[in-house]
Amino acid sequence: MNNMEAFPLLVLENIAFAYGARPVLKNISFSIDKGEYLSIVGPNGSGKTTLLQIMCGYFGPGKGIAYYRGQNVHKMSIRERAKHFAVVYQQHGIRFPYTCLEMVIMGLHPHRAIFEPLGDEALFQVEQVMRLTDTFRFADKLITQISGGELQRVMLAKSIVQKPKVLFLDEAMSGLDICARISMTKILKGLIEEQGITVVVINHDLNTAYRFSSRIIALHEGRVVAAGPPEQVMTEEFFEDVFDVKVEILGKKGFFIHDNIIKQEREREIK
Repeated sequence: MNNMEAFPLLVLENIAFAYGARPVLKNISFSIDKGEYLSIVGPNGSGKTTLLQIMCGYFGPGKGIAYYRGQNVHKMSIRERAKHFAVVYQQHGIRFPYTCLEMVIMGLHPHRAIFEPLGDEALFQVEQVMRLTDTFRFADKLITQISGGELQRVMLAKSIVQKPKVLFLDEAMSGLDICARISMTKILKGLIEEQGITVVVINHDLNTAYRFSSRIIALHEGRVVAAGPPEQVMTEEFFEDVFDVKVEILGKKGFFIHDNIIKQEREREIK
């Protein structure tokens, strides 16, 4: 074990953040272990994306510290963070017409010298990951010519090629159909089992979070209101308190949202 591995993987200590005078996160503290599939859930505006961006070093906290293996995340260089963290977003804003293959190859950059030529081993690795994510069949297509769901799989492939210790997904599955969503989730679970990576997902698909997560962190109004295994956190009372909906828990299969509550919510929106 090296010195870094003696520390917890990720630790957040008293994280607070505000946009101007509006507080978004309030005294957030928790740790994440190696090999977890952690889902961060909560209503819109509860601070999920801001928290993720602090964890991966894109934002500095207004207060508190985020640690990765004992290092202050925000004192790590961009290149050093890229060797350990990868992020897949819901939207990417990429306009340059790279091919899908070129985009995935970019995931190798943190581990290569500038202008270092690609060897056969690196290209084989890229091909294997693209086959895993079902993106190799359109490797030569421009990213501007593929669907949103296909682009998400390309960005996932790029992130896997990056060989992160922690893979963050910011609502990255929200635009996928149910089959693609389950397929991506199973790929992530396989990476945890085979490579020991840690996956942190901002998840609006609460049934998927319930079925596949090892642990849930629930945010509400900028605070952690629940944390633990899905079956302990995601109770019927939890859904009423945090999401204002009535559900019926169906064991390991997930849960059912009652129609009458949905209708009440729609009536409120109309009013």
